[in-house]
Amino acid sequence: MIPVYICDDEQSVRQKIAKILSEQIMILDQDLGPVCTLEDPQELLLQQKENAVPAVYFLDIDFPGKISGLELAQKLRQYDPRGFIVFITGHGDLAFETFRLRLEALDYIVKGDTASMTVRIQKCLESIQERMQAQRPGQGNYCTIKILDTVRHIPVESILYFEAIGYRHTLQLHLDGELLEFNSSLDHFAEKLGEDFWRCHRSFLVNRSRIRAVHLKEQAVELDNGETCLLSRKAKSEYQAQC
Repeated sequence: MIPVYICDDEQSVRQKIAKILSEQIMILDQDLGPVCTLEDPQELLLQQKENAVPAVYFLDIDFPGKISGLELAQKLRQYDPRGFIVFITGHGDLAFETFRLRLEALDYIVKGDTASMTVRIQKCLESIQERMQAQRPGQGNYCTIKILDTVRHIPVESILYFEAIGYRHTLQLHLDGELLEFNSSLDHFAEKLGEDFWRCHRSFLVNRSRIRAVHLKEQAVELDNGETCLLSRKAKSEYQAQC
């Protein structure tokens, strides 16, 4: 699930946007949430710096006595360069300013009529869904996995390797600082992720960008975090042929 943040200093606006978002996410059946509302931009920065996951942001422009929404977006981009930013504003066109600051805002929604805000927010969510579906694996994007009733969108660069365990199509996904277990097959992800991942063994599918070394004598593949995966004779021969 991709978290959604609303940051606005007006409680009535936060509540209105949260209500619209929750309804539209349910209608569109999207893998977004939870919807979190915040008043203080610094609190949002602290949360995102700690969580460090791609997210969707609906940001006010004016925070009297605090950093502006544009400054907030600039700082968020440092932690989340691929996040989706939508400005909720009482101002007119901010496209030039956000372009100048390289913020890549998805939209600018003017505060006011609930019906018109609902239409704009719905279009934003549809655009986010289309962009996520169009992303190619291995290009700094996401790999989608389903664990029971939860769908996770995993940044590809955070994946170390997939490991097949047991006899019932159980996989372990080794990430930076996290281990996930779910039902699927290595064949599925080998096809889905393409040449950026290497089937170095019947039980291992490794992220090529995370390989530190291939130890031919020991028949092992070393990842950049120090972990190792088995290297089959077939994969070893293929690797030597390419060198």
